[in-house]
Amino acid sequence: MQKLTDARNHLLASGLDIKARDLLTFAEKGSIVAYQGTDSQNRNFKIQYVAHLIITDYAGDPQNLLFVMTDWIDANVPDRNEEALKFHVDVISTKSADVSIQIELSDTITVEPVDGGTNLDHQPDADVRAIDMGNFYPDLD
Repeated sequence: MQKLTDARNHLLASGLDIKARDLLTFAEKGSIVAYQGTDSQNRNFKIQYVAHLIITDYAGDPQNLLFVMTDWIDANVPDRNEEALKFHVDVISTKSADVSIQIELSDTITVEPVDGGTNLDHQPDADVRAIDMGNFYPDLD
């Protein structure tokens, strides 16, 4: 679950003073999508899950966390829907809150046989925004 790890690392490096001990991460509602066919040549698969990132005793404004994560989602989840990020804030005192962030994620894994075993490789998501539509529609401005 590479994206969950990447999201965690993004929060830790965000400059919001989040400590690793205060950041819980886990995945739930996981499923595997695999279209392997009858000849077993295509062993690739997709892992789909709901990622949870829980920041405990967060002393900053929760909107700062949400802003940081919307930027991460924009860069890393190109096929997301408009409500890809959900959250829950539990105000525990006048100085801090526990903030839970949920994101629907998927990781595409390619499978290749190699000498002595199998290589599993995480693939980046296709990003329709990166397609130069001018190649398909030359008169498009």
